[in-house]
Amino acid sequence: MHSFNFDGDRNLVVKFEKTGNYENDYEINDFLNEAGFVKKSEDDIFSTYVYSVNDPVIAIKTINWTIEKFTKVFGDDVLDVAEKIQNILVNFQNKNEMFEKALQDAIDVKNKTEHNPEISPNFKRELLPYQKEGVEHLLTVGNGANFSVPGSGKTTIAYAAISKWLDDKVVEKIFVIGPTASFVPWEEEFESCFGRRPRRIRLRGDIVSELPNIGNSYELFLMHYATAMNRIVEINNFLTNYDTVLIIDESHWIKNPQLRRYASTALAIAPNAKRRIVLTGTPMPNDARDLWTQLTFLWPLNYPLGNQIQYNDYVQKRGIGKYKDKITPWFNRITKRDLDLPKPIFKNYRIDLGPIQREIYDVIAAKTLQEIQDADIREQSKLQKFRIAKMVRLLQTASNPSMLEEHSHDLNVDPEEYGLSEQKIKVSGIKDLKIYDKILNYSKYHEIPSKLVEAEKIAQELMEQGEKVIIWSAFKLNMWVCKNKLFKGYNPILINGDISRDPDDDVNRDQEIYKFKNDPNSKLLIATAASLGESVSLHKNLLGDKVCNHAIYLDRNFNGAQFMQSMDRIHRIGMDKKTIVNYHLIVAKKTIDEKIHERLWEKNVDMHAALNSHDLEPLDYEGNVIEPTGPEFEQDYNALVDHLRGKDEGKLRDYNDG
Repeated sequence: MHSFNFDGDRNLVVKFEKTGNYENDYEINDFLNEAGFVKKSEDDIFSTYVYSVNDPVIAIKTINWTIEKFTKVFGDDVLDVAEKIQNILVNFQNKNEMFEKALQDAIDVKNKTEHNPEISPNFKRELLPYQKEGVEHLLTVGNGANFSVPGSGKTTIAYAAISKWLDDKVVEKIFVIGPTASFVPWEEEFESCFGRRPRRIRLRGDIVSELPNIGNSYELFLMHYATAMNRIVEINNFLTNYDTVLIIDESHWIKNPQLRRYASTALAIAPNAKRRIVLTGTPMPNDARDLWTQLTFLWPLNYPLGNQIQYNDYVQKRGIGKYKDKITPWFNRITKRDLDLPKPIFKNYRIDLGPIQREIYDVIAAKTLQEIQDADIREQSKLQKFRIAKMVRLLQTASNPSMLEEHSHDLNVDPEEYGLSEQKIKVSGIKDLKIYDKILNYSKYHEIPSKLVEAEKIAQELMEQGEKVIIWSAFKLNMWVCKNKLFKGYNPILINGDISRDPDDDVNRDQEIYKFKNDPNSKLLIATAASLGESVSLHKNLLGDKVCNHAIYLDRNFNGAQFMQSMDRIHRIGMDKKTIVNYHLIVAKKTIDEKIHERLWEKNVDMHAALNSHDLEPLDYEGNVIEPTGPEFEQDYNALVDHLRGKDEGKLRDYNDG
């Protein structure tokens, strides 16, 4: 009789005894080679390296294929299948039944009108009405997604469900994989939800090699994607040793379709977790293809969306379509409207440029229009870079002409900071020598750029009233001027891409955020939208005290996602209903600022429509750096050209009417 078992190294081993029927023997021998088995001895013992802990999906497929093939060729009861293998198949069958039950129960939960989830008495935070469905959904499906808008309390929802699993001994450990920015919120929210500090560890460096041995010392484990993708074996060993809820935070990082290493890592470790959760406000940064990995992570042995290639091909051409009923049960979503937050106030400040800055701007604008009209660039990539350079140069001129020549090293626009491809911009070919001298030596004319003057005035008035203030800027030079010149006496906090994210460094991002939120003497934060993106809350501190409800926009660009993301740092759940958030928008008259203001209003309207839909819409709401291509960029560029040709409307749109 033929036999099927594991060896001591967890290799699948088939002992095949030849029957003398050449055709059948050849078919089995050929199959074993095709399935990845390697002949180990003259006695026809075949072995394949299918380390079931690390890749149970492949193991199960190989097991099923082998049993089916032997049965087809020789009939039933000719392959002696070891008990270990039979147990794997029984376990897989049980998970299939769990999947089918969870699917039906999820539909029932989403059809209910009232939700009262049973959570642990150890959970101290009071759930808001619109959060209860998300908790009940997770408890019902076991492995689920929360795709609620940023600032809706996804971490709280996850902890509420986990509190019940901990009580019921379903899980004993919490393992979060996400961006570094998410670590502090997971730590702080644990304390708010359970009334005590967690026994937690941030896993990186050499300590990760000890992961399987340190499990008893901690309950909350935090790891970055980049660490996880190089530590799959250690993570899987940990997951097999401890009943763990595995959470992928900001799960759009594992988006489809390329199945890059973050995605493949998530799928490789998913099967060994007892429970799985994915959280993001941006499930579809590009299109529905981004959902495949996220939902497959939840049910890695069941493939909720089926074959990846077939799914991708369909949704790329037709959208979600026939897959909607397969997607909808697995996620819960809170919309922006559900939050019922007090409506923010937008205050527009239309300012005139100083006389020298106006001269410089008009010359640069005229030169830019001429360059655009004369350009003959047919290669798409070069054309994009050319257009970006023109946009950025106009933005810099409207904001601070010192950036054009005096600080040319600051013209190297970091794509993480700015949301656009990296470009070197340099002014040349200015025929008017007087203007060129003013560009070269702008700061020596003792004219402070008008937008900086206005920002200083607004911020000082607010701080004198006892308010904390954020100044958002895209340019490092402006940030430096604010910190070291205009607000030097206030000892402001500065956070951009240069500030370390490493908590062991003397000055790091988490430390600076904590200081702004908790030190009453720290009243001013100067930051870029990209550096304070995912998972950052600045509206209140851990004690529940109000922190900040005023944001000044010194300069903005066309990146609508980053603009909305920055607004959400202070407009989130947990804010007092009597607190009114104020956005102070500084716009230089008769500059590209006016077109940016207009385009951001249009994007704001579109994004709010998507954020208020319970269905999923393609939306890069997290402000990720994406290549500036496609129809949206064309509209931005056309807005620039309209401005240069004098087609400004003149009247600034009031966002409060939107």
